[in-house]
Amino acid sequence: MVASYLTSELKEKFDKDGVVVIRKVFSADWLEKTKIAIEQNMASPSQYGEKVKGEGGSGSYFNDYLNWQRIPELLEYVYQSPAAEIAKFLTGSQRIVFYHEHVLVKEPNTTKTTPWHHDQSYYPLDGDQVCSIWMPVDHVSKSETLYFVKGSHKKGYFMPYKFATELPYPLSDPSKEERAVTFTPIPENIEEIGEVVGWEVAPGDCVVFAGKTVHGAPGNLSARPRRVLSTRWVGDDVVCAERPWVCSPPVTGNLKPGETFQQDDLFPYVDC
Repeated sequence: MVASYLTSELKEKFDKDGVVVIRKVFSADWLEKTKIAIEQNMASPSQYGEKVKGEGGSGSYFNDYLNWQRIPELLEYVYQSPAAEIAKFLTGSQRIVFYHEHVLVKEPNTTKTTPWHHDQSYYPLDGDQVCSIWMPVDHVSKSETLYFVKGSHKKGYFMPYKFATELPYPLSDPSKEERAVTFTPIPENIEEIGEVVGWEVAPGDCVVFAGKTVHGAPGNLSARPRRVLSTRWVGDDVVCAERPWVCSPPVTGNLKPGETFQQDDLFPYVDC
Protein backbone atom coordinates (compact mmCIF):
# COMPACT_ATOMS: atom_id res chain seq x y z
CA MET A 1 0.00 0.00 0.00
CA VAL A 2 1.34 3.43 -0.92
CA ALA A 3 1.69 6.32 1.54
CA SER A 4 -1.56 8.16 2.32
CA TYR A 5 -0.33 11.43 0.79
CA LEU A 6 0.14 9.76 -2.60
CA THR A 7 -3.41 10.24 -3.88
CA SER A 8 -4.98 9.96 -7.31
CA GLU A 9 -5.63 13.73 -7.19
CA LEU A 10 -1.92 14.38 -6.64
CA LYS A 11 -1.02 12.11 -9.57
CA GLU A 12 -3.54 13.88 -11.83
CA LYS A 13 -2.11 17.27 -10.88
CA PHE A 14 1.43 16.09 -11.54
CA ASP A 15 0.44 14.72 -14.95
CA LYS A 16 -1.34 17.98 -15.85
CA ASP A 17 1.01 20.63 -14.42
CA GLY A 18 4.34 18.78 -14.36
CA VAL A 19 4.93 19.85 -10.75
CA VAL A 20 3.41 19.31 -7.28
CA VAL A 21 4.34 20.25 -3.72
CA ILE A 22 3.98 17.63 -0.98
CA ARG A 23 3.97 18.78 2.64
CA LYS A 24 5.55 17.16 5.73
CA VAL A 25 6.95 14.09 3.97
CA PHE A 26 10.52 13.88 5.26
CA SER A 27 11.15 13.35 8.97
CA ALA A 28 13.53 15.32 11.18
CA ASP A 29 15.89 12.34 11.01
CA TRP A 30 16.08 12.51 7.20
CA LEU A 31 16.60 16.26 7.34
CA GLU A 32 19.47 15.90 9.82
CA LYS A 33 21.14 13.19 7.74
CA THR A 34 20.77 15.33 4.63
CA LYS A 35 22.35 18.33 6.37
CA ILE A 36 25.33 16.13 7.29
CA ALA A 37 25.58 14.90 3.70
CA ILE A 38 25.47 18.42 2.27
CA GLU A 39 28.15 19.58 4.70
CA GLN A 40 30.39 16.65 3.73
CA ASN A 41 29.81 17.31 0.03
CA MET A 42 30.68 21.00 0.33
CA ALA A 43 33.82 20.18 2.35
CA SER A 44 34.93 17.62 -0.24
CA PRO A 45 33.35 18.31 -3.64
CA SER A 46 33.69 16.01 -6.64
CA GLN A 47 35.24 16.90 -9.98
CA TYR A 48 31.80 18.23 -11.00
CA GLY A 49 31.39 20.65 -8.09
CA GLU A 50 31.31 24.38 -8.72
CA LYS A 51 30.82 27.59 -6.79
CA VAL A 52 29.36 30.46 -8.79
CA LYS A 53 29.02 34.08 -7.72
CA GLY A 54 26.66 36.68 -9.13
CA GLU A 55 27.31 40.40 -9.39
CA GLY A 56 27.64 41.85 -5.92
CA GLY A 57 26.65 39.94 -2.82
CA SER A 58 29.00 38.01 -0.58
CA GLY A 59 27.48 34.55 -1.08
CA SER A 60 28.03 31.84 -3.69
CA TYR A 61 25.89 29.23 -5.40
CA PHE A 62 27.37 25.76 -4.85
CA ASN A 63 26.24 22.70 -6.76
CA ASP A 64 27.63 19.21 -7.14
CA TYR A 65 26.41 15.73 -8.08
CA LEU A 66 27.30 12.03 -8.30
CA ASN A 67 28.47 11.77 -4.70
CA TRP A 68 25.79 9.42 -3.39
CA GLN A 69 28.00 6.32 -3.42
CA ARG A 70 30.74 7.91 -1.29
CA ILE A 71 28.62 9.74 1.31
CA PRO A 72 26.85 7.24 3.59
CA GLU A 73 23.91 9.52 4.40
CA LEU A 74 23.14 9.99 0.70
CA LEU A 75 23.37 6.26 0.05
CA GLU A 76 20.91 5.64 2.87
CA TYR A 77 18.59 8.36 1.55
CA VAL A 78 18.45 6.74 -1.88
CA TYR A 79 17.41 3.32 -0.61
CA GLN A 80 15.43 4.06 2.56
CA SER A 81 13.83 7.54 2.39
CA PRO A 82 10.31 8.14 0.99
CA ALA A 83 11.82 9.56 -2.24
CA ALA A 84 11.77 6.37 -4.34
CA GLU A 85 8.12 5.64 -3.55
CA ILE A 86 7.13 9.21 -4.43
CA ALA A 87 8.98 9.03 -7.75
CA LYS A 88 7.56 5.63 -8.67
CA PHE A 89 3.99 6.71 -7.89
CA LEU A 90 4.05 10.04 -9.68
CA THR A 91 5.83 8.78 -12.81
CA GLY A 92 3.47 5.79 -12.96
CA SER A 93 6.41 3.46 -13.54
CA GLN A 94 6.38 -0.22 -12.59
CA ARG A 95 9.99 0.07 -11.45
CA ILE A 96 11.97 3.12 -10.43
CA VAL A 97 15.65 3.70 -11.13
CA PHE A 98 17.81 6.14 -9.18
CA TYR A 99 19.61 8.38 -11.68
CA HIS A 100 21.64 10.74 -9.51
CA GLU A 101 21.54 13.32 -6.73
CA HIS A 102 22.27 17.04 -6.94
CA VAL A 103 23.26 19.20 -3.99
CA LEU A 104 22.22 22.84 -4.51
CA VAL A 105 23.25 25.46 -1.95
CA LYS A 106 22.73 29.21 -2.19
CA GLU A 107 24.61 30.86 0.65
CA PRO A 108 23.16 33.92 2.41
CA ASN A 109 23.38 37.10 0.30
CA THR A 110 23.81 35.22 -2.97
CA THR A 111 22.75 37.24 -5.99
CA LYS A 112 23.32 34.39 -8.47
CA THR A 113 20.06 33.28 -10.03
CA THR A 114 19.17 29.91 -11.52
CA PRO A 115 18.33 30.51 -15.19
CA TRP A 116 15.08 29.22 -16.63
CA HIS A 117 15.69 25.72 -17.98
CA HIS A 118 14.44 22.16 -17.86
CA ASP A 119 16.60 19.28 -16.75
CA GLN A 120 16.07 16.70 -19.45
CA SER A 121 17.87 18.66 -22.16
CA TYR A 122 21.01 18.35 -20.04
CA TYR A 123 20.55 14.61 -19.55
CA PRO A 124 21.26 11.83 -22.07
CA LEU A 125 17.67 10.65 -21.54
CA ASP A 126 14.51 10.44 -23.62
CA GLY A 127 11.13 9.45 -22.21
CA ASP A 128 8.38 10.91 -20.05
CA GLN A 129 8.95 9.07 -16.76
CA VAL A 130 11.71 11.33 -15.45
CA CYS A 131 11.29 13.36 -12.28
CA SER A 132 13.20 15.30 -9.63
CA ILE A 133 12.41 15.53 -5.93
CA TRP A 134 13.59 18.93 -4.66
CA MET A 135 13.91 18.74 -0.87
CA PRO A 136 15.15 21.76 1.13
CA VAL A 137 16.54 21.39 4.65
CA ASP A 138 15.96 25.10 5.35
CA HIS A 139 12.84 27.21 5.27
CA VAL A 140 12.50 28.67 1.77
CA SER A 141 10.35 31.76 1.33
CA LYS A 142 8.73 32.77 -1.96
CA SER A 143 11.53 35.27 -2.53
CA GLU A 144 14.11 32.45 -2.74
CA THR A 145 12.08 29.48 -3.91
CA LEU A 146 12.13 27.53 -7.15
CA TYR A 147 9.53 28.61 -9.72
CA PHE A 148 7.94 26.43 -12.40
CA VAL A 149 6.04 26.88 -15.65
CA LYS A 150 2.87 24.80 -15.42
CA GLY A 151 2.34 22.44 -18.33
CA SER A 152 5.77 23.13 -19.86
CA HIS A 153 6.65 19.42 -19.66
CA LYS A 154 4.29 18.90 -22.60
CA LYS A 155 5.93 21.47 -24.89
CA GLY A 156 8.94 19.62 -26.23
CA TYR A 157 12.60 20.17 -25.52
CA PHE A 158 14.19 23.50 -24.63
CA MET A 159 17.78 24.57 -25.02
CA PRO A 160 20.00 23.95 -21.95
CA TYR A 161 21.87 26.89 -20.42
CA LYS A 162 25.09 27.07 -18.43
CA PHE A 163 24.38 28.09 -14.84
CA ALA A 164 27.63 30.08 -14.57
CA THR A 165 27.16 32.18 -17.72
CA GLU A 166 23.44 31.66 -18.47
CA LEU A 167 24.46 31.12 -22.11
CA PRO A 168 23.26 28.16 -24.23
CA TYR A 169 25.33 24.99 -24.09
CA PRO A 170 27.95 24.92 -26.87
CA LEU A 171 27.79 22.14 -29.43
CA SER A 172 30.27 19.35 -28.86
CA ASP A 173 30.65 18.97 -32.62
CA PRO A 174 29.62 21.47 -35.38
CA SER A 175 28.14 18.58 -37.37
CA LYS A 176 25.48 18.23 -34.68
CA GLU A 177 23.97 21.66 -35.38
CA GLU A 178 21.00 20.14 -37.19
CA ARG A 179 20.04 18.18 -34.07
CA ALA A 180 20.38 21.27 -31.87
CA VAL A 181 17.66 23.16 -33.75
CA THR A 182 15.07 20.74 -32.34
CA PHE A 183 15.68 22.37 -28.93
CA THR A 184 13.70 25.59 -28.55
CA PRO A 185 15.31 28.66 -26.91
CA ILE A 186 13.68 29.77 -23.66
CA PRO A 187 11.71 32.97 -24.45
CA GLU A 188 12.59 36.21 -22.68
CA ASN A 189 9.03 36.44 -21.40
CA ILE A 190 8.72 33.11 -19.61
CA GLU A 191 4.93 33.40 -19.42
CA GLU A 192 4.80 32.81 -23.18
CA ILE A 193 5.28 29.15 -22.23
CA GLY A 194 2.70 29.08 -19.43
CA GLU A 195 1.65 30.20 -15.95
CA VAL A 196 4.48 30.52 -13.41
CA VAL A 197 3.98 28.98 -9.94
CA GLY A 198 6.11 28.59 -6.83
CA TRP A 199 5.64 27.83 -3.16
CA GLU A 200 7.00 28.74 0.23
CA VAL A 201 8.53 25.47 1.41
CA ALA A 202 9.35 24.26 4.93
CA PRO A 203 11.85 21.59 5.99
CA GLY A 204 10.10 18.23 5.51
CA ASP A 205 8.26 19.41 2.39
CA CYS A 206 9.34 18.59 -1.14
CA VAL A 207 8.54 19.72 -4.67
CA VAL A 208 8.37 17.05 -7.36
CA PHE A 209 8.65 18.02 -11.02
CA ALA A 210 8.94 16.29 -14.37
CA GLY A 211 12.21 16.19 -16.28
CA LYS A 212 10.83 18.52 -18.96
CA THR A 213 9.16 21.05 -16.62
CA VAL A 214 10.76 24.48 -17.07
CA HIS A 215 11.95 26.06 -13.81
CA GLY A 216 14.27 28.73 -12.42
CA ALA A 217 15.02 30.56 -9.19
CA PRO A 218 16.12 33.96 -7.88
CA GLY A 219 19.19 34.42 -5.73
CA ASN A 220 19.13 34.14 -1.95
CA LEU A 221 19.30 37.59 -0.39
CA SER A 222 18.19 36.31 3.02
CA ALA A 223 20.42 35.84 6.05
CA ARG A 224 20.06 32.03 5.99
CA PRO A 225 21.34 29.44 3.51
CA ARG A 226 19.08 27.71 1.02
CA ARG A 227 20.33 24.13 1.15
CA VAL A 228 18.61 21.60 -1.09
CA LEU A 229 19.04 17.96 -1.99
CA SER A 230 17.47 17.16 -5.35
CA THR A 231 17.24 13.51 -6.39
CA ARG A 232 16.59 12.41 -9.97
CA TRP A 233 14.60 9.31 -10.88
CA VAL A 234 13.71 7.49 -14.11
CA GLY A 235 11.00 4.99 -15.02
CA ASP A 236 10.29 2.23 -17.49
CA ASP A 237 9.86 4.33 -20.64
CA VAL A 238 13.21 6.12 -20.34
CA VAL A 239 16.01 5.32 -22.77
CA CYS A 240 19.57 6.54 -23.20
CA ALA A 241 19.79 9.34 -25.79
CA GLU A 242 22.38 11.34 -27.66
CA ARG A 243 22.61 15.12 -27.23
CA PRO A 244 24.48 17.59 -29.46
CA TRP A 245 26.48 18.85 -26.45
CA VAL A 246 28.35 17.35 -23.51
CA CYS A 247 25.66 16.10 -21.14
CA SER A 248 25.38 16.91 -17.46
CA PRO A 249 25.99 14.55 -15.80
CA PRO A 250 28.32 13.17 -18.48
CA VAL A 251 27.82 9.51 -17.56
CA THR A 252 25.77 6.76 -19.21
CA GLY A 253 27.41 3.66 -17.74
CA ASN A 254 27.30 0.92 -20.36
CA LEU A 255 24.10 2.21 -21.97
CA LYS A 256 23.96 2.89 -25.69
CA PRO A 257 21.43 5.26 -27.33
CA GLY A 258 17.98 3.71 -27.41
CA GLU A 259 18.67 1.26 -24.59
CA THR A 260 16.57 1.15 -21.43
CA PHE A 261 18.02 1.21 -17.94
CA GLN A 262 19.00 -2.16 -16.49
CA GLN A 263 19.93 -2.98 -12.92
CA ASP A 264 23.54 -1.95 -12.18
CA ASP A 265 25.58 -0.20 -9.52
CA LEU A 266 25.53 3.17 -11.26
CA PHE A 267 21.76 3.34 -11.89
CA PRO A 268 20.13 0.99 -9.38
CA TYR A 269 16.53 -0.12 -9.14
CA VAL A 270 15.15 0.88 -5.76
CA ASP A 271 12.53 -1.39 -4.24
CA CYS A 272 9.56 0.41 -2.73
